[in-house]
Amino acid sequence: MNNKQINILKKNYKKEKDAKIRERILMIIYTAKKETLRDVAERLHCDHKLVFYWKKRYENEGLEGLKTRPKSGKPRKISRRQESNLKRTFSKENPEMPWTTKRVSSLITEKTGINYSQRQITRILSRWNFGLTSGRPIYWHRASEEEITNFGKKNPVSQR
Repeated sequence: MNNKQINILKKNYKKEKDAKIRERILMIIYTAKKETLRDVAERLHCDHKLVFYWKKRYENEGLEGLKTRPKSGKPRKISRRQESNLKRTFSKENPEMPWTTKRVSSLITEKTGINYSQRQITRILSRWNFGLTSGRPIYWHRASEEEITNFGKKNPVSQR
């Protein structure tokens, strides 16, 4: 890469507003100045494989290759702002009425008007780092303490 191309990269660096793209342009500039991938990675506090990835993508696609591509998949129904508001609501602990997936689902529907399945509610709570807990079952047919202590074999030969 010659000095003219490096100057073009520097001009694009100054114009660019997106910090991620600016960092990628810096990677290309430093590698163009014959710095090793590991030195560039150390300077920018990232992995050398990432520097290699963006260098190859720049070589194949030019400046357009440094831009972030749109993500695949279905977009979210709830905005990030709504999600953070709901997360704050759920983080308030109430031991008398613990959060269940049904309660969470009804609250999301009430606040946003969006219905989710219980499985999707479980995924959302997992993404928010809320663990699922289930209470221990209470057995009302449980043996009494006397029955528990008297339980055992009656054969005196086997007892020692």
